[in-house]
Amino acid sequence: PELMKDPVIVGVSVRTGRDVGQVLLKWALQRRPTCSVLPKSSSPSRIRGNLDVLTWRLSENDLDAIDAVSRRCRMVDGSFWLSPDGPYRTLEDLWDGP
Repeated sequence: PELMKDPVIVGVSVRTGRDVGQVLLKWALQRRPTCSVLPKSSSPSRIRGNLDVLTWRLSENDLDAIDAVSRRCRMVDGSFWLSPDGPYRTLEDLWDGP
């Protein structure tokens, strides 16, 4: 995704010595500690990298820089939860906004 090529994210990655995926995962865990973050991988090295994010922290400056990135998109759009007979008939029913 484009977010993984964003200069701010790449800069944090270089500064911290972590890969871009780890930086984004750590940002989500630090900024949204009550939300579920669901990393996916079948590669043993990436699984280890996903677990490694529990051993370090991003600085407040890095967190603020990532917060300022303008791209906002959902990686999962939720369409698989839609049903004509259920409470979520449209994506607008499911999400708080577009």
